[in-house]
Amino acid sequence: TEEWAPYNYSEGGEIKGIGTDILRASCAEARLSCEIQIVPWARAYATAAATPNTLVYTTARKPFREKACLWVGPFLPRTTWVYARSDAPSTLRSHKDLPQHRFGTVRGEASTQELLDAGAPQSSLIPDSSNAAVLRLLHSGRVDAMVDTEIGMAWTLKLTGIPASAVTPLFTLSEGGHYYFALNPSSDPRLAPRLQRALDRLRRNGRLDEIVRSYTQPAAPAAARRE
Repeated sequence: TEEWAPYNYSEGGEIKGIGTDILRASCAEARLSCEIQIVPWARAYATAAATPNTLVYTTARKPFREKACLWVGPFLPRTTWVYARSDAPSTLRSHKDLPQHRFGTVRGEASTQELLDAGAPQSSLIPDSSNAAVLRLLHSGRVDAMVDTEIGMAWTLKLTGIPASAVTPLFTLSEGGHYYFALNPSSDPRLAPRLQRALDRLRRNGRLDEIVRSYTQPAAPAAARRE
């Protein structure tokens, strides 16, 4: 996986995140021993594509990837937004305006192909290794816009120390999709159904929703002490 909080990220030498916790819980439920590593996204995807019994996450299930992976999920909905700097006048108002603007992108992420499919030329895309690096490109004015989910952007702003008021969502680029675990298609044929059954049990018993809430809801205030 990659550094993309709150879905997957490292903190204090530990790999955390919504996707990470769901994967660990699924592996435990399926009685599988799973080792997790964080590398840049393009390397993570390429490694999973070349290595049996390996998966990459958090992965958007898109038509151009459909036959390249065995899919376990979904475990989260996916809606992406086009973001711009709040202090920069923008003529980017809809998909038809995409060709006239520069976009920061993460190498290999699904949003890159979505931008191309929506009309952005390859020459207008400036790739980098992570969402944090792309946000810095946007903040410095080296690109006009970037793409992220609402949850992802909130955490990337926190990670970089850039104030939330510095960016604004303009319009949705893609909606209605979901996130999955993407398994190498040459893997042991028992792995994908085994993980899928485990994930389905976590959904039925409420554990999946509990993990999502632990990252997306603020902590409850401490109860008032009574003397």
